[in-house]
Amino acid sequence: MYVTMGKTVTFDFTTHNPTTGNVSDADSLPTCEVFENVNDTAILTPTVSKRVSKTGNYNVSFAVTEANGFEIGNTYNIIVTAIVDGVTAKARIDAFLLMPASSASFML
Repeated sequence: MYVTMGKTVTFDFTTHNPTTGNVSDADSLPTCEVFENVNDTAILTPTVSKRVSKTGNYNVSFAVTEANGFEIGNTYNIIVTAIVDGVTAKARIDAFLLMPASSASFML
């Protein structure tokens, strides 16, 4: 996916019971980290929100700005961590390449 500087992006994800595989709410609100390229330190830790009345359905939104540490030409991975029934799981829910606003009008 391509994103342009200054946009706010939203990513959805679901959590599941580790035994049954059924959609299930996390024991507590999941966490999120955004990593740039191959760096091991997150540049951003945005807050996750639960979708109201939706079992196991969460989203995370953040502004892609220089103030938040984003740089044009770099790639970013969005990693979430959730605990369901005492079992911790981690997953990359999406990734994007940050492009200049002038590069294409169809980008987010």
